[in-house]
Amino acid sequence: MIEATIRIRNTKEKSILLPMGGKDAAGREYTVDNTGFCKDKKRFLPVMGEFHFSRYDPKSWEEELLKMKAGGVTIAATYVIWIHHEEKEGEWDFSGCRDLRRFLMTCRNIRMPVWLRIGPWAHGECRNGGFPDWVAHSHRFEPRTNDPGYLEVVERFYDRLGREAAGLMWKDGGPVLGIQLENEYGHCGGPSDKCEGMAHMRKLKELAIKAGFCVPYYTATGWGGAYVPEGQALPVLGGYVDAPWAMHVEESPASANFLFSSYRMDDSIGSDLGEKEDSEFTFEPERNPYLTAELGGGLQVTAHRRTYPFPADTEAQALCMLGGGANLLGYYMYHGGINPDGKYSTLQESRETGYANDLPQKSYDFQTCIRESGEVSESYGRLKKLHLLLEDFGELLAGAPPFFPDILPHSPEDMDTLRAAARVNREEGVGFLFLNNHQRKRSMKAHEDFSVSVRLEDKEGEEEIFLSGLSLSSDECAVIPFLLPNAGEKWKALLPLSTNASLLCRIGNRVFLYALEKEKGKCIWAGKPGNAVFLSTEEANRAFRFGNRLYILKNPGSCLIEKEGKILLFTKEEKEEILVYKETGEPEKQILSGEVSLIPTEAHLLGELPAEDGTPLFREYRVEISPSPEVLCGLHELYLELPFEGDRAEVYQGGKLIDDWFSNGEKWHMALRRFGYPRELTVRVYSSDHPISNPYGNRVYYDLPVHPGCRLLEIKALPEYERELSVL
Repeated sequence: MIEATIRIRNTKEKSILLPMGGKDAAGREYTVDNTGFCKDKKRFLPVMGEFHFSRYDPKSWEEELLKMKAGGVTIAATYVIWIHHEEKEGEWDFSGCRDLRRFLMTCRNIRMPVWLRIGPWAHGECRNGGFPDWVAHSHRFEPRTNDPGYLEVVERFYDRLGREAAGLMWKDGGPVLGIQLENEYGHCGGPSDKCEGMAHMRKLKELAIKAGFCVPYYTATGWGGAYVPEGQALPVLGGYVDAPWAMHVEESPASANFLFSSYRMDDSIGSDLGEKEDSEFTFEPERNPYLTAELGGGLQVTAHRRTYPFPADTEAQALCMLGGGANLLGYYMYHGGINPDGKYSTLQESRETGYANDLPQKSYDFQTCIRESGEVSESYGRLKKLHLLLEDFGELLAGAPPFFPDILPHSPEDMDTLRAAARVNREEGVGFLFLNNHQRKRSMKAHEDFSVSVRLEDKEGEEEIFLSGLSLSSDECAVIPFLLPNAGEKWKALLPLSTNASLLCRIGNRVFLYALEKEKGKCIWAGKPGNAVFLSTEEANRAFRFGNRLYILKNPGSCLIEKEGKILLFTKEEKEEILVYKETGEPEKQILSGEVSLIPTEAHLLGELPAEDGTPLFREYRVEISPSPEVLCGLHELYLELPFEGDRAEVYQGGKLIDDWFSNGEKWHMALRRFGYPRELTVRVYSSDHPISNPYGNRVYYDLPVHPGCRLLEIKALPEYERELSVL
């Protein structure tokens, strides 16, 4: 049964070279046109992941960035949050976790390009959107305008950042490839007058270049009517699977982000800060590439909305954006963190400071691919499948426009119509069929043994390709490769003519595909059968690729990184089995074993503070952790699992708040290495009867089930070990 017909027009879009670009220290040329990025005239499709250096322990920056690289991230994006560096006017702080130069040097050393988001306004769930109080509440000037007084302090800020980053631009052999100016400007704040807004954006770019930020690429937020000066900045778009900032405590409607379409604009982003009446693009989409910078790798909880990004949500949304033609996959956040301590105030977004949301004072976990603790989540593995595909076939996809079926779903609530898109590179003779059968918090109809008709237009009419024998269970998504009649011998030897399995990656001339049931995977070849390996979807989720080896881990919570030529395993398991695939031959098995130490933990109730109604407002516990010196010496990390019943919890060390957590239905894991492996902590659990007050009758929305109460449950200390793989 044919469930979709996709017509591929025989038209080649005219390439419009944009006035932006530059060279690296080796003389390689970087350009951009209305399709996407080019390096020495060859297209590339990067993966960008957000990681805020000032929200993480600097001793762990390198390791966390290497986890990002292992996950397929090819550019690290980061805000430089003004309030973190100049909380009081003229009092600069670039020490510790705020050390921008050290972070950029770390990225340079491991060859991780950086997209530096220099504001001056960021949002990022920060106090005042990242503005210091003295800027946000100034009587001397009007922020986010061309007021001379404001431009003076912005120029001083940019100049200081420029000095910290001197010699680390792309042209110097440094990591800074791109700069983002402002954020959501004209959508969330800024003047209503378009001409005035554009003039301010042009002025910010002028100040950035003057400060030394001379890079190949500049971007600006493109959604919600935000101001993007044509030819001066590339628009970047976004999409989140839900809106924890939404001003209600009900379930959100079905999101259109799970449908395939071109140039998706998520109107819900920034809706808590007010939307412009005119939210149309301020740029011409046909003259700009479709780039994303804020695909929700997760969701940050708020006091009134504890939304949870299910891993299937995260994967399906990214796949829909890629299938819809995106030529940059950018995630916000890709790695969680912890807010640094402020000298004069706390640094989180809150209602007290005029925002619509209350957030944890410390935790910025974001429930994302790499958690605040440094642990990898299920979403990390699911997205890695797409990233491995892009490492090997991104050049093909970057040059491939999207096409959509004749019959489209009538709305996100349509659970029956097949959701599909195709990106076809007619010059190379390679196509990719994207399928999504997932809609957040809905149940979609399974599609069994169906076909998709791809009709290729040419001068003499149409040629039809049938992709048959496909099946798609509820919540499954796929990227199916296929060949066109003009495919060259290179692709015929590597890729099947058609298949019912998703494409993962290649090692030499060996191609890896995956399906829910790998035994049902089939390939039809144009000539001599190629060297194909079928994996299960779960195996693909646990796959890592370094050099010419593919490693399949047994345990989903374990992680591999490559550091200084060594492959290192991080695991909490006593035994980890790893299948290693080479270019040919059967996989070889490595088994890494070690003793997992039991670390005694105890919790003692210290007391409680009663509320006016006599129920406890909160209870405090003393938590004791007792690892032996020998055990500590053998640890890579120690996680404290802190399950509790209640609205939220806080952890204190020596009377100082070091972390907190809003109950969201998950068990809270707190990494202890950054705090010197403390032997004693104080945990305060707040009653679910007394949540942080809000305008919604003090109600709280949850996606996952939670248990009301006010008590700490059984705590555990979970040791993690580092082990080195042998080279096969």
